[in-house]
Amino acid sequence: MAGVGKLGASASLGAAVFELTVDSLDVNSTQPQISLVIEQARQMVQVSRFVTVVVMSNDPAFLSVFIQWSRKGRLLVWSTRLLVLTCLQLHQMRFLETTLSMTNSMLMLQRHTPLLRSRYDVYVYQPYSSQDVTPLLAASWIEHEVSVLRHYHRLFPEKFNILSEGPRLLVTREEISITRTKAVDDPDAPGGKRLVILSAKFTLLETIAQSMNFTFDFIAPPDGDWGIKLRNNSWTGMMGMVARGEVDIGLGLYGISAERAEAVDFTFPVAVMYGRLIAGRSNPEVDPWGVLLPLGPIVWMAILASLFGAMLILELLSCMPVKLSRQTTSFSSIRVLLQQDINMDSVSGWWWCERVLVGVWMLATLVLTRSYAGNLMSLLAVRYIPMPIQSLQDIVDNPITFLVQKGTVKTQAFLMAESGILHDIGNLRYEGRLETISAKDLVEKLGTLVRHGGYVQMGMDYIAMLMIAQDFSLTGRCDFYLSKDEFLPLLVGMAGPKGSPLLPAMDRRIIRVIEAGLYNYWNQLYTPNFTACLNPLAKIAVGSSLNLSSIWGILVILAGGMTTSIIVLGLEHLKHRVFR
Repeated sequence: MAGVGKLGASASLGAAVFELTVDSLDVNSTQPQISLVIEQARQMVQVSRFVTVVVMSNDPAFLSVFIQWSRKGRLLVWSTRLLVLTCLQLHQMRFLETTLSMTNSMLMLQRHTPLLRSRYDVYVYQPYSSQDVTPLLAASWIEHEVSVLRHYHRLFPEKFNILSEGPRLLVTREEISITRTKAVDDPDAPGGKRLVILSAKFTLLETIAQSMNFTFDFIAPPDGDWGIKLRNNSWTGMMGMVARGEVDIGLGLYGISAERAEAVDFTFPVAVMYGRLIAGRSNPEVDPWGVLLPLGPIVWMAILASLFGAMLILELLSCMPVKLSRQTTSFSSIRVLLQQDINMDSVSGWWWCERVLVGVWMLATLVLTRSYAGNLMSLLAVRYIPMPIQSLQDIVDNPITFLVQKGTVKTQAFLMAESGILHDIGNLRYEGRLETISAKDLVEKLGTLVRHGGYVQMGMDYIAMLMIAQDFSLTGRCDFYLSKDEFLPLLVGMAGPKGSPLLPAMDRRIIRVIEAGLYNYWNQLYTPNFTACLNPLAKIAVGSSLNLSSIWGILVILAGGMTTSIIVLGLEHLKHRVFR
């Protein structure tokens, strides 16, 4: 069987015509020729802003093969218009109904009138329409006549902007136990009740569905995961369902990455999310080194500098040749600082400048010691809540286990990193300190392992806040905290199969929702106590007696001082016996 097909592509800078002549339209034998033509046409699409592809053929086999390879070669995307021109009858074009309805396409049929003039009818197939529905006649005219009948205000209409057939689409989403739901009245639903998910992304999807005139049903992935790419280039989880076209929309929200973009198409980004660490808060405790806290480091340095300065001046004054008394007075400043007495016999031989210097030093020491004592009394009533895990490096440096959700972009970043802190985190799996968990287990692991310490969990910032807020609503306590550091920023959005015409129409609505600030408003509206634990207190004041574990720091200082004094005493005694 011989077939001839012509493919024309008009671009913003001109037009190109491709002609394909083959002896057989067997798929295997014509694949090289057709794929070459499709690739050349696709190159024109990539360098042109507006492209209309015109296919002229009266051979159904050629049209079928062309359509098949055009969709496989990504030539027929929504931004590319397709016009099929043929002399076949409308009932002979049923094999193209699905493609023409799901692409930005029109069908032009040519037939002859009784006066031997050509008549042209342009049809538009509505998306999701049944096969027994006749396509809509968009335009019609007769050769050499000016009159044109149009049922649409424009050719190549935006038929996915509002779906006239009101289809019921399939949507996949993850199962997380923190998602709040409620039943609302719906006479069309089984039992008269419909389950509504109280979340921002569900409200966004529902708003888009009402605007575009479609309904949807949820389908959960069999493995309950977001999905990862396997060695055979297939995908698991929700990503696999979207990539294989088993669902129309992936609710997600999915992290947008180059690897995922090869398998599916994404909507306009709904938000930018950051990775955050969730750790359990410990019980309040007294800082054992609180004895150093009443004065800042700079104040301690100033006191030591002033002390050595006073000692130096007193030592210089005691060495003056005209001085009446040769008694050393430099250590008097130390005695004053430690609130010890001064021998009156040594004072009687001081100059007036020595007395003034010591008096000023005593006044300054009095103010410092009183301030130190008052602040120390206040600090002893303060309990500190340790929050040591604030960055990824803290996970590496501390003996804790890191919990990550499997099948996510961030988890893959840890496992595939070849250097840096991400590589160090990925290597924790060889030590048994990196565990992957499913989306269904996020809340359970948070309430058991993370709450009692020894484990840290990673989550997207909004999901993490949502889990902490829900736990606060149940317990009335802020038992968890979020790390200060944010890492691996990620654009997130919904997903659809490659070339899905739904996404451009959804993008326009998503942009309007985001610009109006509705998405952030919905996030807080559907999450009680959303901000209750965002800035948990790190210090609390209590009224209780001190115990040994609270003051062991000062005991260490005391033991260190006594040990040092004993060593010095021993050295002095040894010196006295050796050099006497």
